Amino acid sequence: MVELLRTKLFIPRPRKNLVFRPRLVDRLNAGLDRKLTLIAAPAGFGKTTLLSEWIPKSPRKVTWLFLDEGDNDPTQFWAYFMASLQELHPDLGASAFALIQSPQAPPIKSILTELINDLITFSDPVACVLDDYHSIDSQSIHEALSFLIDHLPANIHLVITTREDPPLPLARLRARDHLNEIRAQDLRFTQEETAALFRGVMGLELSNLEVAALEDRTEGWAVGLQLAGLSMQRQANLKSFIADFSGSHRHILDYLTDEVLQQQPIKVRAFLLQTAILDRLSGPLCEAVTGQTDSATLLAHLEASNLFVIPLDENRRWYRYHQLFAELLRSELARSQPDSIPVLHRRASRWFEENGDIDAAIEHALQASDLTQATNLIERHALPKLYHGEVARVVGWFDKLPEAILQTAPMLCIYKAWALVLMQRGERREEVEQALYAADQALVQVNAGEALRDLVAGHAACIRAFLLRVPALMSKKPERLIALSREAQDLLPIEEKGIRSTAALNIGYGYLALADLEVASLAFIETLEEGLSGGNYYAAIYGPINLAIIATLQGHLREALQLCETYIDRFNEVQAGQYFPPIGALYILKGSILLEYDHLAEAESALTEGLDLVRWTGESVAPKKGYTALARLRLIQGDRPAMMEAVRTLEETWPEGALYAQALRHRLSLRYWSDDPEAQKDASTWLAGSGIEFAELATIESIDPVSTTAFESYLNAAHVLRRLAKEKPGVYPVEGALAYLKRQQESAETHGFVSWVVEIAIARTLLYQAVGKKSEALRALEDVLKAAAPTDFLRIFLDECESLQSLLEELKLRSADEGLIAYAQRLLGAMSRAPSKAKTREERETRLSEREIEVLRFLVSGLTYEEIGRQLFLSLNTVQFHVKNIYGKLMVNKRVQAIDKAREMNLI
Repeated sequence: MVELLRTKLFIPRPRKNLVFRPRLVDRLNAGLDRKLTLIAAPAGFGKTTLLSEWIPKSPRKVTWLFLDEGDNDPTQFWAYFMASLQELHPDLGASAFALIQSPQAPPIKSILTELINDLITFSDPVACVLDDYHSIDSQSIHEALSFLIDHLPANIHLVITTREDPPLPLARLRARDHLNEIRAQDLRFTQEETAALFRGVMGLELSNLEVAALEDRTEGWAVGLQLAGLSMQRQANLKSFIADFSGSHRHILDYLTDEVLQQQPIKVRAFLLQTAILDRLSGPLCEAVTGQTDSATLLAHLEASNLFVIPLDENRRWYRYHQLFAELLRSELARSQPDSIPVLHRRASRWFEENGDIDAAIEHALQASDLTQATNLIERHALPKLYHGEVARVVGWFDKLPEAILQTAPMLCIYKAWALVLMQRGERREEVEQALYAADQALVQVNAGEALRDLVAGHAACIRAFLLRVPALMSKKPERLIALSREAQDLLPIEEKGIRSTAALNIGYGYLALADLEVASLAFIETLEEGLSGGNYYAAIYGPINLAIIATLQGHLREALQLCETYIDRFNEVQAGQYFPPIGALYILKGSILLEYDHLAEAESALTEGLDLVRWTGESVAPKKGYTALARLRLIQGDRPAMMEAVRTLEETWPEGALYAQALRHRLSLRYWSDDPEAQKDASTWLAGSGIEFAELATIESIDPVSTTAFESYLNAAHVLRRLAKEKPGVYPVEGALAYLKRQQESAETHGFVSWVVEIAIARTLLYQAVGKKSEALRALEDVLKAAAPTDFLRIFLDECESLQSLLEELKLRSADEGLIAYAQRLLGAMSRAPSKAKTREERETRLSEREIEVLRFLVSGLTYEEIGRQLFLSLNTVQFHVKNIYGKLMVNKRVQAIDKAREMNLI
């Protein structure tokens, strides 16, 4: 998680005795209807000063972000950008802000899309200022900012100040009249403004000719004029000074630096030079660097003297130098006292370390070339930073360390390998092995003892196991995953709990791949306990997630629900309100169980909250489960467009699961629209081209427990097949599907996969029914009830209410098993209370669905389409689709007409 320096977000206050420049303020305001204002000019032309004058007069609310070279990390840049928005409202961009901070952040364009959608709903017009954008040289930031500019909503305007044109699509923006430009020639002081500066602000009595001469020789350069004024305030002969005043900007700076800097008392001059190494200044920090005990007083004096010191907070605790002035001071320091620079950086590093700013401490240690200090800090803090998701920052530290340092630091090599693994960047996987090799070599160099060798070997084994967690590898090599992870646990000392939790998690995944649920559960319990003890919450939470998955698989739904609720509360507590995407998997599991209980409103809330979190973790299991449950829920609500939207989102976010998503879509479409010829045609075409051959699948001896997605795809396809076979008997052979499902049911029974037994047996029941084999259907249904009776399965039966109801009635009369009869009666009672969804095409085309009634009620309340979407967890396109349907069914074309017609029909 990026630690934000709030002072970078403070809007600069207008300087006292400012020269007002209404012509430029008007230019700024006139350009607010475009996407971008670019204020581009060399240093010292008054770009930031102009904005400080404009902001109080702006018709828009303004956010501010001061940039420096440290903001080239994309995660840090965008975290600061979104934090600047939250200065206006804490919820503005909150979800995108949380996503960019997550350890498994999605692609930046996905995050910016989330941000843009949020900005659309913010009613106030806003101008977002990026000050000193020339500090940014990251191509990925330039590309992402271009994307943002292209898609900015009308209420958002971007303002960029820079010394040079950024690599943004300026020509295209200019051609489309989306760009407002203020250049150096615009910022140059006019003769009138120069006169106002010298006479009004600085109290210098100059003639019009003298003002014109200075304006001409500085070319209206704001800092040059200000420096000239400061120097003239100490001159006895102004005419001679003005006559001698000439030269380029660089020469003027050299000359005036001598005049201004050398005119300061020795103590002040020493303070300026020694503190020039700092990006930000405070009294205590400056005391530590300079040894001057009155540093806070000196900072206040510098501000009062207009010596290019800018306050960063309202309390005047933190300041920074004007960048140009800081460059001059650093140049002078390097010229006059080069040997002092490392000393000053070391002092700063120690102060920041003592005050908890480890990032700044490491940066100053590196600036001091104090590799011992930098190495010690990185070695102590790399792993905790990784536990908190600050992967990019740790990788950045290692990129700045010379390779020679790693040759004698085995644990540094290990931490580098962990950082590279967690980056999830394919091009750096080879570097992981290089780092592990370097760790082994370093052990030899330092003549390491047995304890250190075991520690390094334990980490290395765990890292290599982590690399095997790619699904394609894990399914083929679960034994190798387990062996490496057990090796890691044997080697790691007991106090290395954070890493031991990762090893335990790997072991759990390995045994889950082998369908050994008992041993997998023990490993996941260990994952939870070790992870919490060691502070590795990102590993720890996958303990209860997988325990809940196993409990659900075994049919223990109440136990799984209790696990979800308990650990949602616990991890929300330990994270203290911080954004924690992995917790979304627990919400999804909770929502799926509540859906099975037929608690639809509670299920909707849990599922949508979980999906909002977990889609950014980079994993596929939870999104698959979540979007599947959401699609089922939307269909139960009679909302086919939203069902299709859920399946489409699943397919888009998980391309590897295309077959699963397509099978699910056709299964759900045919469930409630089985009489729709178009739906039947689409399903038949898809099944023929899907590559699924049930006759071949029937030869599989057992379930491959890891390949659950393939199995679930075939199960969905079997439901599609039985719908088509029922409509066209004899055209679609089902024998291969029945044989395949029978084998899979036997394998599921062997492994204790109760939920799979129930699902497979229901599919077999319905397939037999579709081809008229009633006796076989009843026997299969009896299998279902025997497996499901000890559990709380409900919704899975209600979803197939029309097909199962008559079979349940008959089985209840035939059976002598009292427990089975009672369960059948319970299901029939629930089915009798469930509203029928099997409307004819004519009814569906003329009657408003439940979801359309909901949308209509929100239309009555005056909500916008975006607001309706947020209330119902629907996209804008889906809301618009519903409104179009409502208007068509009510035969109106306006909101007011729809409301009047609905009231006439007693729909609302």
